[in-house]
Amino acid sequence: MTSEVKAASRIVITGIGIISPYGIGSDVLWENVIAGKTAIQPITSFDTDHIQCRVGGQLTDFHPEQYLSSRTIRKIDPFSSYALITTQLALQDAGLMIDGKKPVWSQQEQGGNRIGLCIGNNLGGWQYAERELRNLWKSGPREVSPYMATAWFPAAVQGNVSIQFGIKGLGRTFLSDRASGAQAIIHAADCLRRNRADIMIAGGTEAPFSPYAALCYETSGLMSKQAINHSPASYRPFDAGHDGLVAAEGAAFFILERAEDAQQRGATIYAEIAGWASSYDGYDLVKVAPDGERYAAAIKQALQRADKTPDQIDCVFAAGSAIPAEDLSETKAIHLALGEAAQQVPVSTPKAAFGNLFGAATPIDMSLALRAIQERVIPGTLNLEEPAEGCDLDYVPQTARSVEKLDTCLINARGMGGSNAALVLQRWQ
Repeated sequence: MTSEVKAASRIVITGIGIISPYGIGSDVLWENVIAGKTAIQPITSFDTDHIQCRVGGQLTDFHPEQYLSSRTIRKIDPFSSYALITTQLALQDAGLMIDGKKPVWSQQEQGGNRIGLCIGNNLGGWQYAERELRNLWKSGPREVSPYMATAWFPAAVQGNVSIQFGIKGLGRTFLSDRASGAQAIIHAADCLRRNRADIMIAGGTEAPFSPYAALCYETSGLMSKQAINHSPASYRPFDAGHDGLVAAEGAAFFILERAEDAQQRGATIYAEIAGWASSYDGYDLVKVAPDGERYAAAIKQALQRADKTPDQIDCVFAAGSAIPAEDLSETKAIHLALGEAAQQVPVSTPKAAFGNLFGAATPIDMSLALRAIQERVIPGTLNLEEPAEGCDLDYVPQTARSVEKLDTCLINARGMGGSNAALVLQRWQ
């Protein structure tokens, strides 16, 4: 097959692995979100007296030893554990593991050379880092783990996953705040189109619940202040009571392939990533541009790449930060990008129920969009009681909505300072 043909290839999803605040698995995530069950609860992993945002989407019933050896667990931070487990689940789901233990390319002569990896993350492994720095402070350097150097930095996941699964092709880690996971998926799709790999593993992971990490988030000024009262309804995208983000932990990884390759090996195809684009506001280090113009540009470019008109979009999965200026700016961007169709398109923010996973935010949204297309059900936006002034779209308040047609979803992503991205996901025909 020539490179020109590959460049025109359709990019499809053939495997999914999910860890959300509800637990392990895409079914667990979907069922709880559709039921309107919140996963936002008081943070229990550390004392929160030094911060105002005292709730989050915390994974409380997690047993990594069911998937990983105790030796591996001791060497890595939870954000790497989440990524290793979800990657394994995605590979198994895609039929790329032998007896659930080794990837199929391990038996090939140049196994892993054409397998790539793209990871979105924002924070790194601060649970591990804080513990070891505390040991250094209290007991001296001899009490610091020798794995400290390889456990905490954001690209640690890339190394751990590559080693675990014998991935020897290209590897990238993207740090773009809440757009990190979107940038990882976009780059992975581009690499397949450009014939730089035959299989791409792409997604994001985040484990933000440690004292220093939470403080770093809060000093940005973007976290919810009403969460000081431990309210599970503190995350309120597009609602009149919105006042900031609520963090969550977990991971989502996907197996991406060219459609012809997936069909040739008889893989199940979940959906097609038909279009993607990114842009930057160039406005401020923290704040997003209020006019939404560059955000809209990314959406328009993604639609153009997917060969879709605005009236062909059946649902928008919003970035939905619940930061007042960002909610208003995103609403403006959707209006600018979709024009008259914006008033008719449902705009859902399911993360209101479980929190924002930052580096894994878009991958989690994409997993929900996949299931929404399959079930023809749009998740509701929890905690949306009265839209904020200027937020005038159909935000699917509170409860899930069944629809007759749901073939194409637009997935928005936006990070601090106006790092914008958009993906178009469509039913596989």
